[in-house]
Amino acid sequence: MISCKPQYTNSWALVVGVNAYKFCSPLSYACNDADAVASSLVDRLGFESSKLFLLKDERATKQSILDRYLELSSLATDPDDRVFVFFAGHGFTTQGLRGPVGYLVPVDGHTDKLNSLIRWDELTRNAELIPAKHILFIIDACYSGLMIQRVIPPGTGRFVNDMLQRVSRQVITAGKADETVADGGGPAGKNSIFTGYLIEGLSGAASDEGGVLTANMLMNFVYRKVGQDGRSQQTPHYGHIEGDGDFILQTPNNEHLSEEHSADYLVQPLQEMPESVPQLLSPRVEPTFAERAGYGYPEHPSFGRNDLSARLGERRDRKDFLGADYSKAYSWLALTIEPVAMQTLAIDLTDWSRRLPQYCRTGANSIEQFHLFRKSKTTIDSIILYNETLGNNEFWGNYLRLHKAGNIEYADDAFSFWQFDDVRCFCNVEVVGLAWQFLHLARAILMDAGFPGGVRFLFNLVGTRDTILSNFSDETADNDKKWRQPFSSTGSLNLYGNLSELQCQTPNLQMEYKLTLHDLTEDKSFEVIRSIAQQLALAYNHQTAPRCFNYNSETFPWKQYFSTIHNLGG
Repeated sequence: MISCKPQYTNSWALVVGVNAYKFCSPLSYACNDADAVASSLVDRLGFESSKLFLLKDERATKQSILDRYLELSSLATDPDDRVFVFFAGHGFTTQGLRGPVGYLVPVDGHTDKLNSLIRWDELTRNAELIPAKHILFIIDACYSGLMIQRVIPPGTGRFVNDMLQRVSRQVITAGKADETVADGGGPAGKNSIFTGYLIEGLSGAASDEGGVLTANMLMNFVYRKVGQDGRSQQTPHYGHIEGDGDFILQTPNNEHLSEEHSADYLVQPLQEMPESVPQLLSPRVEPTFAERAGYGYPEHPSFGRNDLSARLGERRDRKDFLGADYSKAYSWLALTIEPVAMQTLAIDLTDWSRRLPQYCRTGANSIEQFHLFRKSKTTIDSIILYNETLGNNEFWGNYLRLHKAGNIEYADDAFSFWQFDDVRCFCNVEVVGLAWQFLHLARAILMDAGFPGGVRFLFNLVGTRDTILSNFSDETADNDKKWRQPFSSTGSLNLYGNLSELQCQTPNLQMEYKLTLHDLTEDKSFEVIRSIAQQLALAYNHQTAPRCFNYNSETFPWKQYFSTIHNLGG
């Protein structure tokens, strides 16, 4: 398996345009298209002119194109290189025994002599000789025979660093064999329709709101623009022919070209348009850390159950207030963070067994300082910090697990859950405050371990069916109002009336977020926390502002939160 870095080392390009064909009808704009693409690559996208090969008209013979292309196997030798291949000219398709076969027509090509043409799969098969991790083919010609497969599920967020560390071979073609690919008609009047919109996309129109431009974004943009243009008789086709990475064309400050890759960007993959999906066995997908820990499927009966969470115990207070009973936990808060970019992260557990407790201290009142753990243990691949329940060392109240690959799991029952007689309660202020602090704890741990990139954060409440939320903010807002608590000072439930209306109806709750650590400020993390609070309010039928904040506000009661944590032994 190729080990890739989250940036490019070198950028190579082969750009071909043919107008003056020897044996085919001439074109008018293909050379303009090649010039425009070459200029965009050098002027905007970080390609060096010395590493860009431009072949036009008489220089674009079959031998020259293949020579230059195969030369890249000895030039683009760094696994972290990228290669951009553009062809503007005629295409040709013939029918083979297994389906259509597509060809590119060089300047000396003759469609009656297939050996004078460049068979498309000759390029794709020889791509394996080029060590570069990313190759993008853009073909302004009409032909068929592409074997494109969709590999990125639409609607799933992906990080630039993740895609930079995955191999990919991607292609977009202007149209298929039965379509007329326009020579001219582009939006600026100097290029074909296809390349005109391609240049527009390369100039920034296809970028996302954060200034990131990937091949998938560019291809989707061109596909939509060309397909919807009233002058167009063609529909571009695009997708992956190998791998699941994405060719990165631009980032706001060219982080993809620098070893100082402190910035990572979340992008939204777009629906690819495969011509045909080969009937192959699906590749094996390894479960994520959260799935291995039991947090994969909230509807599953064993959701959240693993060897560590089995140690948790939950507290039940009696009406006579003469003490608490403990039993094996059925309900608890669970938080996980896992790096999603494929940057190698191997934490030295020997060192971290000493360092990890430094992130936690007793009496801390800072969002960036987690509560204290009093015991620790190690396994072959993890460090575990934990607290036993007060007065009952048979059970754990909470634990923090740091895996050597940077995965982190926190589970808590001591602060987040309690049972009063027969009423099971999640503590609203505590679960939200713990999630907020956990985000900053995980950021500190991973940043110190040299990982500033993208992570997947899961907020889980295990065993929520028929539970209620309690422990609302008891601080007054500017209007001197505050939330009524579900329990009165005498322990009665009379303030709630019909308790069943405020019970959660689902067995478990899970909320997922994609974040980048380097810019996870307190303000940015609050956006996540506000989302969690709002979804909790909906799950528990609180048709008002979230009650973990002061009355009808977005002010979190930190004084109340820390008082609870300290009083319960944190």
